[in-house]
Amino acid sequence: MRQWKGRQVILYHGNNGHTQKMRGTIEKWDDTHKCVILGPKMLSIPFENITYISMLPPGRERRSRHPAKLNSIGYVMSVPLQFDNAILFQSAVTVWKEDHLIAYNTKLTSHTDCDVVLDDGQTLSKEDHLFVVRSLHGEL
Repeated sequence: MRQWKGRQVILYHGNNGHTQKMRGTIEKWDDTHKCVILGPKMLSIPFENITYISMLPPGRERRSRHPAKLNSIGYVMSVPLQFDNAILFQSAVTVWKEDHLIAYNTKLTSHTDCDVVLDDGQTLSKEDHLFVVRSLHGEL
């Protein structure tokens, strides 16, 4: 079933007689976790709940009226939930130490109470650095 990877599809899924229709791109076919990852929202749908998959007809791909772009205003992260969300949504983060730019438009991979790990492997302390996240506006 890997031939579906990267394709824009209509996926029908459900259980207990209720079926829902979703449109998106199959980002991953995960045999280990027995699920499909459907983008752009990266939803995990178990194999057992999938009833039918069909390709979107040519020209019927979802086109956004307002394509996503980074907001020009950033928000200083201070609460653990903000760090969790930046990791989950792969948000663009700028890191400052005093008035020196440490990293621009990087992504976070993990964090603890004291430290943050960037996608390039750097570990930075929350106490010594300022982490500014920029949200996306528009549709993915």
